[in-house]
Amino acid sequence: MKNLNKHRTVNATESPDSTSSRSVPEIVRDVRLKISSQEILPGSRIPEAELAENYGITRAKAREVLAALEDRGLIEREPNKGAVVTPVDMETTYQLYEAREALDSLIVRLAMQNAKASDWKKLDELLGPPFEESLHQGDIAAHVDTIGQFRDTLKELAANPILNDLIERIYDKTRVTMRRVAVLPGRAEMGIRQYRSLLAAMKSGDEALADQCVRELNQSAREYIQRYKNYVL
Repeated sequence: MKNLNKHRTVNATESPDSTSSRSVPEIVRDVRLKISSQEILPGSRIPEAELAENYGITRAKAREVLAALEDRGLIEREPNKGAVVTPVDMETTYQLYEAREALDSLIVRLAMQNAKASDWKKLDELLGPPFEESLHQGDIAAHVDTIGQFRDTLKELAANPILNDLIERIYDKTRVTMRRVAVLPGRAEMGIRQYRSLLAAMKSGDEALADQCVRELNQSAREYIQRYKNYVL
């Protein structure tokens, strides 16, 4: 993604009064979401002292937060600048989607093994008429949020913490790209068909067909990214 604010210093958080009771993992999750949604832009600085003050935590805990973000590849430590939000370029984005395809296949297979009747009902509801209606009404945020809920449900069904951590690291770096891809000409309509085909394959118990659906879904997303790279990144 383009570095939009190379020298910007960010107030990454809310007021101390509303956040002082948060744990380090909660703060890490909050800042992750701000970075992945580009509320905090690539190239922005996140000073340790400001992070500590705004969240009402000690400098030591602020360093823990920054260390966790660095471990996830969301920030880099630069001499004389401190923590800077890492930009994601075209090549990296394409590689992230390739990795996502492999992890998605495993998540789908595990979810198929663990799903119960109530789980299939929940997934059916997620991809039901409102999924399509939100797109027709121009509510892209709701449409993309439904996809996120569908994917989160599959992660829960997969019940593999290591796998979940790996895929979340990819989502952190591709969440904005996913939203931008969704509004590209014809992509959302194609995505609706692909997600519903995937769910149908999963419910039928056909692992080979489900794996094929996963590949098609991710490959078409990469094709759109390549075709519209000047808009997506």
